[in-house]
Amino acid sequence: MEKFAVVDIGSNSVRLVVYESLKRAPYVIFNEKILCGLGRGLFETGNMQDDSMTSAIGSLKRFQVMLDKMDVENYRVVATSAVREAENGDEFVRRIKKECKLDVSVISGEEEARLSGLGVLCALPRATGIMGDLGGGSLELARLSGDAEVVEKVSFAIGPLKYQSLDGQTVSSPKADIDRAIASLDWKSDHKQENFYAVGGSWRALAKIHIMEKGYALNNVHHYTMSREEALELTERLSNMHYVELNRYRTHISSRRLKVLALSAYILNRLIKKLKSKRLIVSGYGLREGLLYESMEPEVRAQDPLIAACHDIAVNNGRFSEHGKRLQKWIDPLFPDEDFEPNRLRFAAAVLSDVGWRGHPEYRSEKVLYEVLHGRLLGVNHRGAAFIGLTLYICYGGKTGEKDTAKVETLLRDTDILYANQVGLALRLAQRISGGTAKGLKSATLDVSGEKLFLNIREKDEAMVNEVVMERLAKLAREFELKEEVRII
Repeated sequence: MEKFAVVDIGSNSVRLVVYESLKRAPYVIFNEKILCGLGRGLFETGNMQDDSMTSAIGSLKRFQVMLDKMDVENYRVVATSAVREAENGDEFVRRIKKECKLDVSVISGEEEARLSGLGVLCALPRATGIMGDLGGGSLELARLSGDAEVVEKVSFAIGPLKYQSLDGQTVSSPKADIDRAIASLDWKSDHKQENFYAVGGSWRALAKIHIMEKGYALNNVHHYTMSREEALELTERLSNMHYVELNRYRTHISSRRLKVLALSAYILNRLIKKLKSKRLIVSGYGLREGLLYESMEPEVRAQDPLIAACHDIAVNNGRFSEHGKRLQKWIDPLFPDEDFEPNRLRFAAAVLSDVGWRGHPEYRSEKVLYEVLHGRLLGVNHRGAAFIGLTLYICYGGKTGEKDTAKVETLLRDTDILYANQVGLALRLAQRISGGTAKGLKSATLDVSGEKLFLNIREKDEAMVNEVVMERLAKLAREFELKEEVRII
């Protein structure tokens, strides 16, 4: 598989990310970030500072060597706000070409907005609303249509690092400058009451604080969601805090990030008010994933990232990686009137239902639950991930209401928990019947008729029904408030 890499020269950091391939669910095999501060003092002097450029050149030389050592031939090198705005930006690009042997594309603000929007769509292909990417030196906004397209783009030079002087202090009147920029946003009124997808390290830091203060079940900021009211309260409070007050969060947020946190919160607060956004959704995917997404073949981009990710996990960790579709079809009679999203989540659970087998028998249920919740499944929100994790926990013999599932269940509704029990027990029965083989599943079928759940077994395979099968069938029937019965056909 051909690797793909992105070198991202930003206002605050220079980063190299190497992806295993151009598959739909990208797996990162290398990720390194060096804080160079190219945007520091830019508002004050109009130029990138010598020490920042020297630091960046050193990092880029290392990245060039790493690309060579890892045999990465397909890669993109892009520079954003600091390089495109600095008076010495062209000279810096020439230095990179000469000293690092890298060809740099200095992208415009609108192009950065487009790519960041594509990055959100890489993870959430049905995203609809406004994407905002706050970097060190600029803010990019784009509208996501819900058809995997970025349809409008705009960029403002109001990144928080831009307003830091050379000695690290905030220059005068940044809020007035920010207010003028956001007030000039003239998008139509039909953009109001939409989701706002927040991209960028500073806004992810805000989400970390909210997760900590709320005692939320997961620490994963990707697809963390806040209501409009929650987002406004948090950003209003943090935007009015002095750096000394913000130090209380130092165990969770780096000191560099804390210096720009109040201004980052202020920008987000003003945007939510201006756009009248109905909720805030944090995205861990942005510009770099947009470059990756754009480089995929069209038929790869069209794939469901959740199902693609599950298939990859099954291939790497399961025994019968192609068994998921068969299992899904086998338990279909239990779920005749299912909507699209529950069916999709059930399919994801079916694909993953074998991946815990290699774990110790005493810990398989905990293993699959942990890996689903703390992995990076794309195309699914926290509620969906919690459902898949709980379903697999039950598939491997766990029960709802246990210590391991207490926090997970706070992410779910009562109907979700019932559904997870039904799907988990159905998969548990199917795995026992099949032994991981298509022939095993063909020996039996499920059928619901009246108040009974029938397990239909071919006469020649009657011996497949033993005490364990009957026990699992009975548990499954109870979840549907049915009586179980075996029929020999």
